[in-house]
Amino acid sequence: MLLRDPGLLVFDYTCLMMGFLLFLPRPRRIGLIGLGGGSLLKFCHRHVAGSRCEAVERDARVIALRDAFALPRDDRRCRIHLGDGVNFIKSETDAFDAILLDGYDESGMPARLRSRSFVTACRKALRADGMLVVNVDSNDAGRDAFLANVCRVFEGCVLCVLDEDGGNCVVFAGRRLQRRIGEIRRPAAVDRAGWAQLVPAALRIRAAHDPDGSLRRSQAQSDSEADDG
Repeated sequence: MLLRDPGLLVFDYTCLMMGFLLFLPRPRRIGLIGLGGGSLLKFCHRHVAGSRCEAVERDARVIALRDAFALPRDDRRCRIHLGDGVNFIKSETDAFDAILLDGYDESGMPARLRSRSFVTACRKALRADGMLVVNVDSNDAGRDAFLANVCRVFEGCVLCVLDEDGGNCVVFAGRRLQRRIGEIRRPAAVDRAGWAQLVPAALRIRAAHDPDGSLRRSQAQSDSEADDG
C-alpha cells in the first residue's frame, strides 16, 4: 500500500483480478474471500459505483489493522465479516455478481479453498451470469488440481491470465467468458481514475481471451480428474 494513496492498486495481479469488470460492467454485490491489506475492497468502494462489497477474513489480527490500512468503515456499501470464508459462501445462494478469492496465508492456499466442493459452493453463490475470480500462485503445487476443479465445475468457461512477472495466475470462471470483449471501453460503473489503473491489465486480458481457443482448452482440461482436497 502506498501511504500517499492507500486506494491505489499496487500489485499487477490485483489489477488483473479487477478485470472481471470487462465482463460484468455493473456489479451489484461483490464477495471477497481473504482481506489482507484490503486493496480490492478499497478499489471497489472508491471506484465502482453502485457496488456492495462483503469481505470475509478469518484472522481477527488482520481486521484489527483496518484503520492502519485505511479501510472504509462498515456502511451500506461495505462490510467486513470475521469468519470462515467457506462457511460464508456455503450459506449464500444466487447472491453475488462476483466472488474474488485471494486466500493465501503463510502456508499457501488452504486445502478447503481449493476443493471441488468449495468451487461448487462458489458457483451456487453466484448469480447466473456471475464470475469467480481467483489469485493463484504460479508455483503452487496444487495449482493444476485446483484449475481442473474450476474447469469441471464451470464447464470449461475458464480463462487464466498471468501477471507481469508470471508469479501469479489470475483465474476467471463464468459463462460470460463466452462473450467476446471487443473494443476496450471503460465499464459503466467504474470512474475514470479507477479505469486508468486497470487499462494495461484489461489489454492483456483481451489478448488472452480467445473464446474459440482458450475455452476449448479449458473444456479439455476439465475432463481430467482432480482431487477434492
